[in-house]
Amino acid sequence: MLRLIVPLLLAALLISLVPLGGALAQQDQGPNPHPTAAQQGERLAVVSGYFDAQNRADVDESLSAFADNAVFIGVQATGGCAQQTPCADVAGIRRQLEGNVAIHLCQTIRSVEVSGAVVLGQLEARRDTSRANGVERELRSFIAQIPNDKITFFAVVSDTSDPQTAFALAANAGTQAPRAPLPSPETPCAGV
Repeated sequence: MLRLIVPLLLAALLISLVPLGGALAQQDQGPNPHPTAAQQGERLAVVSGYFDAQNRADVDESLSAFADNAVFIGVQATGGCAQQTPCADVAGIRRQLEGNVAIHLCQTIRSVEVSGAVVLGQLEARRDTSRANGVERELRSFIAQIPNDKITFFAVVSDTSDPQTAFALAANAGTQAPRAPLPSPETPCAGV
């Protein structure tokens, strides 16, 4: 039953964004207001390129995947780009991406599906804070909206039905005692 929560959350999130998506589509898109829509493979390449650049700690390249008016919602409950305070400008998204680099975040796509302008997927996330609490990886689901060649909306949610992820969240929140720390690799994605 818990495995239904993440897909339902993503569906609810997507439904709630329909008005936002329409507003984003109506905003100025630069000198050519009617660019050719990206094909599904191109949309997947945008998302893959974003994750690859983040995993290499290349903030500028990962930021280049986002439109100037993009909205970014990370997994954290509070702070910048949080679920309650999404980032809606390039400066806020840059701070989020720099924070990802600082915690040596490695995100590996496990599955992905492209439907129209929407890319949905599941990934494994590895980061210093989880390793410090004895957790190797967390499972997360993401959704990206790419109407043309840039991400206009991006959100990530933790898969709390996964035992490692649930434990990591509890340990990070201080509601459960951490396990013995795991060693951090020299580079974020070493051995992945």
